[in-house]
Amino acid sequence: MKKRMITLLALSLMLTACGREAEREGATEPVMEETTEAIQIEPVIEETPEPVPTEQPKKVSWSLDWSDDESYILAKIAMAEAEGEDTEGKALVILVVLNRVWDDSFPNTIKEVVMQENQFSPVANGRYDRVEPDSDCLDALELVMNGWDKSEGAMYFESRSLSTWHQRNLRYLFKHGNHYFYKEKEVSDEKKVSD
Repeated sequence: MKKRMITLLALSLMLTACGREAEREGATEPVMEETTEAIQIEPVIEETPEPVPTEQPKKVSWSLDWSDDESYILAKIAMAEAEGEDTEGKALVILVVLNRVWDDSFPNTIKEVVMQENQFSPVANGRYDRVEPDSDCLDALELVMNGWDKSEGAMYFESRSLSTWHQRNLRYLFKHGNHYFYKEKEVSDEKKVSD
């Protein structure tokens, strides 16, 4: 497209130049002379301004690139939250953490998400500090790193308790093992409840 515009611009300039030459010589119509030299037109290069950095770095959506320390945190929260669950159950806990990292409503890093106050009960009650990930947690981490994701975008989970907060405030997705998985209600979900 740019090449075509440059060619049309060159043709227009040639016709204008021929018309001026003809006017000087007294001709009534512009005369186009054959020329053997090619007209070279340099393309105009516009500089684009550098983006201005924002205060907070944007999240890289769906990045599976994290450090060894972050891998350890993911395996450790899987152990603390889902020690009695199967490999996929542990992977689902890891994915809840990652889904939060990838969502603008939560902190930007794995560590900040896991350590966020009142979000994961093993962090609050000290269990997280006492456990070490087993080989099944590492298998769950590898499963996620290889692209496995059956989380349906879940950002919350619970074992059934006396609290009904999750059920009242979130959209239920599915049950896996002893955990129930949820995500934020969408506007259409809230409207259906109020209708």
